[in-house]
Amino acid sequence: MELPTNLAYERSIDPSDVCFLVVWPDGRKTPLTYTSRTVLGQMETAALAYDTSGKIKESATAEKLAHGNPHQVDFCHVPFGASHIECYFSVSFSSELRKPYKCNSSTVKSTLMQLIEAYEESIGWNELVSRYLVNICNGSWLWKNTQKAYCWDIELTPWPWAGGAVTFQDIRANYLDRNDFENHKDWEAIAQMTRNAFSHSNGLAIFEVKATLRLPTNKQIFPSQAFTEKENNSTSRSKAQSRSRIFQSTTIEGERSPILGTYKTGAAIATIDDWYPDATEALRIGRFGVHKEDVTCYRHPSTRKDFFSILQQTESYIEALTSSEKLNQETINDLHFLVANIIKGGMFQHKGD
Repeated sequence: MELPTNLAYERSIDPSDVCFLVVWPDGRKTPLTYTSRTVLGQMETAALAYDTSGKIKESATAEKLAHGNPHQVDFCHVPFGASHIECYFSVSFSSELRKPYKCNSSTVKSTLMQLIEAYEESIGWNELVSRYLVNICNGSWLWKNTQKAYCWDIELTPWPWAGGAVTFQDIRANYLDRNDFENHKDWEAIAQMTRNAFSHSNGLAIFEVKATLRLPTNKQIFPSQAFTEKENNSTSRSKAQSRSRIFQSTTIEGERSPILGTYKTGAAIATIDDWYPDATEALRIGRFGVHKEDVTCYRHPSTRKDFFSILQQTESYIEALTSSEKLNQETINDLHFLVANIIKGGMFQHKGD
């Protein structure tokens, strides 16, 4: 299938920002706040002492290397005396994946709609839905904030839903892997809600999500950081821009309060790709299998396992899905990856250089 010059999908999983509230021993709840601090760090980069060939620079005197590195940072922590922290966000699952939002080729549009129908019929939504829901219910969207926590609980309030809240208590102790979540008494019900959202033409499932975090005294909290471009002329920068770490924030009850941004929340939910060659861990769903910490991508076009290489084989995948022959695991993995990217949404066209 040749990619058209206009092809886009709206996202089918839509998370919000995560807000934080402080819960006090008397039950009061107040917005989490943060401050700006000026800290004196050390000058420790290798470039201060060595040139590109590895030789010691003449300018790298003992006195110069002992100089401090003052910089201003936003800082957030559990207020002293607090009982625990509550974190809130919402996420919706919907049926935008069933057809392109924009496509200037009727043939491509029809082919992609056939792909979703064939995938749904032959493979089904169980695998993708379970992976997304586990990432919501295990609190992965809290990122580093669970690493040093005593414990954390996750509570879902689904819609549409006739029952009460669905609670996963003490994730660290009780939910060690995917099977533990899938054995929860309400798992099949919330999974079916999500499958319906993907399957029906006007499907929609919404989850109001609350995490309860119990952290050590005064423990540092890690909200999302705002991206700021560095300017060469430091004297022209505002006081806010001069900070080396700036938090994303919102206003709650008149207070500036830090958040985990919607894109960071969505990235955690979509960290399900362990279908790439020689996979050792799950990556965020994306076109080229980017691993930020390794500073590389594991689905480089040379592997022929990048999204666009797989997308252009859509007709072959439809033929395999509708055949009476059993699908091999590699094909199933490629299809999971392909459909997960469609769920993610975005622009898929090719317009040349």
